[in-house]
Amino acid sequence: MAQLCLGCMQKNNGEPVCPFCGFDKATEQNAPFLPLGAELQNGNYVIGKKISNNAEGAKYIGFSKAMNSSVIISEFMPAGICGRANGKKKVVIRGGYEDQFNQLNEEYLSYYREIARLRELSSIAPIYDIFSENGVSYTVSENYESIPFTEYINRRSGSIDWNTARPLFMPLLGMLSSLHAAGIGHYAISPDSLVVTSAGKLRLKDFALKDFRQTGGAFEPELPDGCAAPEQYKEIGVLDEATDVYGFTATLFYALTGRLPEKSSERKPDGKLSIPTSVFKRLPPHIVTALAGGLQVQKLNRISTFEEMRSQLSSAPTVKAIQTEANRNAIQTEAADNYVPRKKDGVPGIVWGILTVLACLLILLGAGIYWVIQNPDSFNNWITGKSDDNHEESMVDPDDPDLIEIPKIIGQRYDEIAAKLTSSSDYVLVKSVDQYSEKFEEGVIISQSPAEGIIAKKGVKIVVTVSLGSAERVLPVISNSSVEAAIKQLNDLGFIVSGTYESSETIEKGKVIDYAHHNAGDKTKNDSITIRISTGPEK
Repeated sequence: MAQLCLGCMQKNNGEPVCPFCGFDKATEQNAPFLPLGAELQNGNYVIGKKISNNAEGAKYIGFSKAMNSSVIISEFMPAGICGRANGKKKVVIRGGYEDQFNQLNEEYLSYYREIARLRELSSIAPIYDIFSENGVSYTVSENYESIPFTEYINRRSGSIDWNTARPLFMPLLGMLSSLHAAGIGHYAISPDSLVVTSAGKLRLKDFALKDFRQTGGAFEPELPDGCAAPEQYKEIGVLDEATDVYGFTATLFYALTGRLPEKSSERKPDGKLSIPTSVFKRLPPHIVTALAGGLQVQKLNRISTFEEMRSQLSSAPTVKAIQTEANRNAIQTEAADNYVPRKKDGVPGIVWGILTVLACLLILLGAGIYWVIQNPDSFNNWITGKSDDNHEESMVDPDDPDLIEIPKIIGQRYDEIAAKLTSSSDYVLVKSVDQYSEKFEEGVIISQSPAEGIIAKKGVKIVVTVSLGSAERVLPVISNSSVEAAIKQLNDLGFIVSGTYESSETIEKGKVIDYAHHNAGDKTKNDSITIRISTGPEK
């Protein structure tokens, strides 16, 4: 392998300085990283230059003799609990950390085996090999041509419009949905974790175990500013699909605006976003709504799945909105065609110009008032920032067999209606963010759009809001349960959980003592609940 450059894995005839990448052949790679030219798997893989490293381990450019091509080799070597001597391959585990390392190593192997099974997903690099050697574990994946996503955005004047972003980001949604269906989370989606391939497609990189993506663990977490969800800054926050939705939305926000959102741990709970006026004006309303929904600080209010995010981003303008715009244009055109200038009688031209502008404004104002009278729901949605873009109304013959009359489903149970729907049904249900209701029981539909009685095409999407029941909820018994179980139980009831630590003579370390300010069985409308976590007997 003397003819192979260990900086780019191209054959360079043994030149001291590689003519392809400028790598100096005399370079040494010091501990704790593998030495240059080290071989793995009985000589099949050759280690080259270190590409990057973090708390989980290091990535090297490598060469596979079996495939006769360059690859990316990732080495699991968690910082602080293992290391190696200079020039050696064998990893040494620090005394007292053997059990922790073995557990993490098993999790690492399991995590990447699950990713490797999803080879059909084009938005992640396929994993070719997973093995253990030198006391640690390795993954081998495809090495492909790409540029960082941040560079891609910079080349396009610092931001892109939605028409450019759409074909880039929509395939990512399907991939991320499939990952979470397989129990795999990324939890560090950001502009830095994306690259653009030579085919113009986005790929997600830099996967890591959950232990390296949250505050309070044994390792310093990698939390990308502006893209990490609020729960990642809490020691007892639960990371799930909604966590990655936040990172995805923040990255899309960056692509469309040229800047990242404010750091989530510093944003106010109201979840308001600061979008430059110039950007806001050129973004479709349903995209603004999706950005706001995906970047909610309160997890309960955030878009919780990638399928829901796909639905929000895929919304199209309604036929009614298009016809309203057409009517408005027709009014303006008719006014222009019928306009006959009066004899000026010596009146200055500028006065006529002002009068003409005022006349046009009055016509537009009249058309606008007429539209509001005819479309009060749409006007209200526009004022409140909501969107009813998820359905198509039809203004043609209601006897057309391809049309249906929207049924009344308010007051019915969502799960019962959803269970009856098939691919051949007249309409599709799209669930919006659930809301508390004192009027409707939990699981009952409290609103629908479009409303009953409207004529629409078969296959129309009916967006519904489902009741969470009364905002007053009963606190369950959590004493002596695990922290994770207690948080999940409370999250399912809509609570945002924080914790305090204190000693206990009766509750073992790491388990929940009880509530900090409430008792089991209490009824409360508060969204936030604090639990007490045991640190064991006082020393």
